[in-house]
Amino acid sequence: MKNKNYLLFLIGGSFLALSMFSISSCKKSKDIVLDPIGGYNNSDEVGAANLVGYWGFEGNGNEAKSGSAPTSSVGASYATGGVKGQAVTLNNGYLYYASALAPLVTNQAFTVSAWLQVKNTGNAPSGPTNVPYQYFQSAIPGQLFGNFNGLVEAGQYNHASDTLVLKGIYKDLNNGGQDNINNYGVAGTDFRVVKKAGTNQWVHVVTTYTPNGGTGNQSVFRIYADSLLVSNTNFENRGTNSFKYTAGEVIIGGWYNNIPGKTVSTDTWTVPFNGKIDEVRVWNKLLPPSDIIALFKLGKEGR
Repeated sequence: MKNKNYLLFLIGGSFLALSMFSISSCKKSKDIVLDPIGGYNNSDEVGAANLVGYWGFEGNGNEAKSGSAPTSSVGASYATGGVKGQAVTLNNGYLYYASALAPLVTNQAFTVSAWLQVKNTGNAPSGPTNVPYQYFQSAIPGQLFGNFNGLVEAGQYNHASDTLVLKGIYKDLNNGGQDNINNYGVAGTDFRVVKKAGTNQWVHVVTTYTPNGGTGNQSVFRIYADSLLVSNTNFENRGTNSFKYTAGEVIIGGWYNNIPGKTVSTDTWTVPFNGKIDEVRVWNKLLPPSDIIALFKLGKEGR
């Protein structure tokens, strides 16, 4: 009899302990607080006070700061599988905004961030061949190149290659263009090679500009990929060629030529984007490398 009661006590105690463990486990799973990365809990906190434009593409192309929907769009769809939630897939497509939704100021530092999933176009079996793509443009009315142009030089490598060439261009005070790229010179010394094209992997691209801080206090223009500086170090010092801003439209995935009624040149290489874009952000400040690292790591965790 004593043995039987002891057995029942053991079974009951085990069940009670298991129940308590299950309740405790469920509570913990709901109340998990992830450790901050670089002092931030999520991507929205990075440079929040200076964020002037944000596109999360959660079911639409609305810009979050203003709530503005695209004035027009072509070949755009939204689905899960983005870096955070949904992303926009552009099939020979673009999003066009008639207003300056990410306003900047002449001679002001800025940072542009975007997550991209894209293939090269060199010798592509179908679609546009040997052409670049533009993932973001702060446009200038009536001009092919805008205040800032974020490019993927997709035509530089074969369609099957995983090497991704990134380029940035900004308008200077003399109405010329200043640029940088992860190419030319010695790979690993002058620039870094990015291996992401055609792999269905997301690459995080950040472009920064500051009117000072370079050699002899020159303007500095840089490109980062997955938190690493990849642009050509020989091209990052841009002298006194300071940034000039002209209020205009915003184009994601296209060129001025692609907007009906706004053709400004006969260039046939200005084609719309093919691929995915997510989490486009514009700040009116220079993000430090520590913030760029945090933004990348937070994005990798879907935060």
